[in-house]
Amino acid sequence: MKKQNLLVLTGLVFLAIAAWLYFKPNRPESPTVPLSEEIIIQEEGMVKKNGEEIQPMTAEEIEKIREEINSVLAVGGEETELKTLLGSQAGGKAKRAFSDGKFYFKVDAFNLSLPEKGYYYQGWLRKGTDYLSIGRLELTSGGQGVVYYTASADRSNYSETVITLEPEDGDPQPAKAVLEGAF
Repeated sequence: MKKQNLLVLTGLVFLAIAAWLYFKPNRPESPTVPLSEEIIIQEEGMVKKNGEEIQPMTAEEIEKIREEINSVLAVGGEETELKTLLGSQAGGKAKRAFSDGKFYFKVDAFNLSLPEKGYYYQGWLRKGTDYLSIGRLELTSGGQGVVYYTASADRSNYSETVITLEPEDGDPQPAKAVLEGAF
């Protein structure tokens, strides 16, 4: 009888371990990455993002950041051409630099068609299949668009730039790519 109870108990332990292994979440181990401050453009304007905390910026702060990005990119960094993926006349340039512990990035796009109501253009940095949102393009009625981005972490390992046409659906994944380029 003791031998039978021991076998049943051993079987239950193995069953419990198998159930735990089967139902445990399959999350890859990822190293803890320190939070870095990012400046991104949202629908409401430019914001400062530190981890999950988002703080709106004043018009003066926005202008100061733009001037800082423009001045750093004017004297150094890399530039690449953005080419259309739709056969249109749209195009652009992306510029980036890592200087004094900060990553600076700017996209200038041209000849973009004005999006239909409920759509907008979004900028992304891409590394393989990993996308990093850099904000919405500020678009003029003439189809010119710009997005500024800065971070306190080096994002130079994101070697591609993508501009997408996004529906206002709340989906954080990139939608239809319209422009792209690689450094």
